Amino acid sequence: MKHFQDKVVRSLVTGAALALSNSALAAGFQLVEHSASGMGRAYAGEAAIADDASVLAANPAAMSLIEKSTFSGALSFIDPNVEVDGTRNIGPLPNLDAGKDSAAPSALVPAVYYVHPLNDQVTVGIGAFSNFGLETDYGNDYGASDIANKTSITTVNINPSVAYKLNDQFSLGLGINYVRAEAELLSTMPDSTGPLARAKNVDLSGDGDTWGWNAGVLWNLSQDTRLGLSYRSKLSIKLEGDIKSDTIAAFNDSGSLTVDLPDITELSLFQRINDQLAVHASVTYMGWEHFDKLEVKLNSGLDQVLKQENWDDSIRYAIGATYNVDNNLTLRAGLALDETPVAEENRSLSIPDADRMWYSIGATYKVNANISVDAGYTHLNGDKVYLSEESTLGEFNGSSEGDANLYSVQLNWVL
Repeated sequence: MKHFQDKVVRSLVTGAALALSNSALAAGFQLVEHSASGMGRAYAGEAAIADDASVLAANPAAMSLIEKSTFSGALSFIDPNVEVDGTRNIGPLPNLDAGKDSAAPSALVPAVYYVHPLNDQVTVGIGAFSNFGLETDYGNDYGASDIANKTSITTVNINPSVAYKLNDQFSLGLGINYVRAEAELLSTMPDSTGPLARAKNVDLSGDGDTWGWNAGVLWNLSQDTRLGLSYRSKLSIKLEGDIKSDTIAAFNDSGSLTVDLPDITELSLFQRINDQLAVHASVTYMGWEHFDKLEVKLNSGLDQVLKQENWDDSIRYAIGATYNVDNNLTLRAGLALDETPVAEENRSLSIPDADRMWYSIGATYKVNANISVDAGYTHLNGDKVYLSEESTLGEFNGSSEGDANLYSVQLNWVL
């Protein structure tokens, strides 16, 4: 029974705590959909560009480039297509189909920002956005629903920030982050298990919050060249809630799970070529090594390490260009490569993470002197990955492949 409990909890927490990465769209389970202007260039050069108030999410020091009070509000629509092909072996039964045409539902990701210069040296701002999140739904009729059924995690980051302009070359920035997270997981017995079909192994919901910090520096090498460096601290969020189970009485309890989220370091370059054309690039380092294990603590005293994840650090590379057609219209394009932090031996049905490419275009139209509208589009293509995973009931063998279309619109209002 103890072995069976460990297997079910492992499946539960691996999925619930953090996600089918393909639905999160950046490697691991990161969300980078902070703005429509950034999406149009695949978020290349974000820490060194200040097109609008959304720069707060990338580098607080770059708020010093905002000359007037500015509000920016963005809404991104994520339309993923995650396909799973595979078979499931349950005891002596013939191999069962465990494929799924669409494992990730569509989602909306909002973000709002306000930046206000207090004087020539000090600029303050506040933003609300998300850095991590996902949702997957395999359904109760899925052939491996005990391994992966329904999983969701949402986070909201409220980030007050301040920038200080030391001189014409250097600006510094600092922010405080309040992060709120909610998670939900449903794990059920497959239909092939007879009387136990669709019985709940685990029905979990919980929430929690934590505090973090971020900082940045902006270096104006010349009128046409800027470098930006930003850092976001590691976060540890203790999720507390209730667990219900039809199959394991010990799981009908309250408890907690602490999730370690990575620190993020971004180095960005902005280079103006002429009055119309600029190019930009970013290298973003994700400290996924902090996500090394999952440990559940139930109020009954069942405290144990469920799985050693052993993720690796990863890097995101992005390049892009901006072209000013005239005073009212700006065009953008970009490419990005997200490296997966999950080694092949650590890949699972719950987290079949893979390298992915971003292909992005976008535009800004200035309605008048104070109002502009951004639009961005990205096609994301993930590599096909193969995986094999065992549970108490049997073994899953198959592959996962995903792509997605991302759409974003944004309103900017200079007050």
